[in-house]
Amino acid sequence: MKKALFVILLIIAGTLKLSAQSNLDFEQGLEGWQMKGGAGNFSVENVAAYHGKFRARIGTGPGILQTHVSVGPLSIIQYNAHIESSEKGVQGNTFISFYNANHQLILTYKSNPIDTTAWQETGNYTETPAETSYAEIGVEKEGNGGYIYADDFSIETNIGAPKVYHAPLCDLDQYMRPFWKSDTIYNETVLMFSVNGNPAEGKLLFMPDQILSVKNFAGNASYEQGADYTLNGNLLTRTPGSRTPFRADTSFDKKDIAWFNTQSQWVNVTYTHHDKWDGPTPVYKGDALPRTIAKLRAKQPLKIVAFGMSITRGMDVSSYDTVPPYMPTYVDLFARQLRKSYKYKGIRLINAGLPGSVVDWGAKYADKYVKPLKPDLVILDFGMNDFWRMTPDQFKSYMETIIRKIKAANPKVEFILLSNMAFDPDYVLDSDKYKSFYQGNLEGYSKILKAMEMGSMVNLDMYSISQAVYSKKKAKDCLVNPLHPNDYLARWYAHGLAQLLIDHL
Repeated sequence: MKKALFVILLIIAGTLKLSAQSNLDFEQGLEGWQMKGGAGNFSVENVAAYHGKFRARIGTGPGILQTHVSVGPLSIIQYNAHIESSEKGVQGNTFISFYNANHQLILTYKSNPIDTTAWQETGNYTETPAETSYAEIGVEKEGNGGYIYADDFSIETNIGAPKVYHAPLCDLDQYMRPFWKSDTIYNETVLMFSVNGNPAEGKLLFMPDQILSVKNFAGNASYEQGADYTLNGNLLTRTPGSRTPFRADTSFDKKDIAWFNTQSQWVNVTYTHHDKWDGPTPVYKGDALPRTIAKLRAKQPLKIVAFGMSITRGMDVSSYDTVPPYMPTYVDLFARQLRKSYKYKGIRLINAGLPGSVVDWGAKYADKYVKPLKPDLVILDFGMNDFWRMTPDQFKSYMETIIRKIKAANPKVEFILLSNMAFDPDYVLDSDKYKSFYQGNLEGYSKILKAMEMGSMVNLDMYSISQAVYSKKKAKDCLVNPLHPNDYLARWYAHGLAQLLIDHL
């Protein structure tokens, strides 16, 4: 049941590798490493290294060998290391500790103790807490007797942060016109999909009156009706010899829990229509968030924190994946729309999303990641990594803990509880005995969060919205992979959030 989360973390870990330090393999002795313990407790040996010629040794007493890492708050960081023990029962662990500007310890994550006499890989992938000024990463030997050996550390900082900023190549004002209100749909994504060798085709959400353009996802190639596609109602069909990208059913693995990636393989269709959206529609709920609305209308500083997972962080929207058209994340689009609609720039958005995170992690550490920020409004966005194992009642309990911890710093804080989109229904095969459990959990989370709407909390039900969209066009039209929205579906998130707080959207 944890297989899919493991896949996500593998993909995350493979993104960006920045060696934050040097001498992570001890080839220059202990240069750059700090030692805590007896002076004779640390050495470097040129025997039986995991990689290269040298390994570090701690023993025979307890000790810590660590290196300093410069990193700021709410940054994604990962380290890996290899350690082994001289004998069974002699235990060691690796750790990452975070400190504030006053050198006060904020939080430490430790690996499970290791006492094997063969090299074991260990490490952590996490987010730096809100007040982080720097980190210490290292290895610790516990107790007296024997030795702990360490080698081949690697450290990655600012994972997911683009090296170069790319301005959006799309018109964000057009992109923020709600799909359920606009008679012109801009750049709706369609994955041209071939089944059993038949011509590839894909559906539009609405019945088009006029096709204004069909382009590739980057927007730098245009396709012509007749030459590249035909249109029958709301169905686009790829012609023989067409230049449009497409995917065949045979290009997707038919196994259970099979990953895929369709990034940038859609066509973008802009068209006019006159039929109406008949699915779930977000509505204004500002009356339930009076403090937030009062600040917006009075043009007073407003601090918004988004706390959640990879979807929150923006994983796989085009700006995150650094592919054109470089559309911002859904929370950035939301904050931008608030600034525009209320004609006020003093709205600050802080993204505290940790890819791969689960709601019980959020409950355990909300006081480290959100509470110090003293937000006015918090978007809570969990669930997509939880449905594998956690019932709705368990999910609710953890969400209530997160809310309680955040309110401890600011009792007047207000919340948007986000019910997450449905995963691709083809991701879990009907033959999987847990499929109904997974789907029932996600649906149950949606019902739980909707029932929690009271006082200072409102719900955006992206689960029901996504189900309605998938019923009218393929889920793969809207997804980069089974668990992450593409730009089009991320715009539904942004439209829905904006509608909650803007009565004149």
